[in-house]
Amino acid sequence: MKRAHLFLMFLLVGAISMIGMSMHYFLGEDSGILAGKTFRETWWYRLAFFLHIGGGLVAISTGPFQFMRNRKHWHVPLGYLYATSVGISSLAGLWIAPFAMGGWTAKVGFFILGLLWGGSLWLAMRALVQRNLPRHRIWMLLNYALTFSSITQRSILALALITPISFITIYQVSAWLCWVLNLSIAASIIHKTKIA
Repeated sequence: MKRAHLFLMFLLVGAISMIGMSMHYFLGEDSGILAGKTFRETWWYRLAFFLHIGGGLVAISTGPFQFMRNRKHWHVPLGYLYATSVGISSLAGLWIAPFAMGGWTAKVGFFILGLLWGGSLWLAMRALVQRNLPRHRIWMLLNYALTFSSITQRSILALALITPISFITIYQVSAWLCWVLNLSIAASIIHKTKIA
């Protein structure tokens, strides 16, 4: 099997697993990161939270199909859907980041992630308007790396199950490591494949 196919399968499995891990929020359960938050019942927080989760799930599910070179007829309509969902989810993420558990360490990490996520989308769209397709591809690869941060973060959180390190410490580290690691991998792919 080609490396590109393995990469695509990895992205799809990650997207499916993220959908599975997030469904409980849409089933009326105030569990996970919603549990214990006294303000979770306020309409503005719930709206922002569900826009963030919902938009993120659409983005993470449609993103892998944008890497299929033989499906160019899907690229534009899925691209609009992806961009819209990232735009909504990143703005909602910026709104709820200051309420993240884990103190200022996690709050700042998630806020920077939201800024980078929305900012890289804007730069990708700007490159597209300028008809600079190589630059558009670079920014979109970086953007999807940030989209995939949700999966990386949950993977890092699994360390709480197998190490004596406290969950909150791992959560604080994951708020930064999830996007730093993903951007590093994406930058390596861009460099190795000379995508520009």
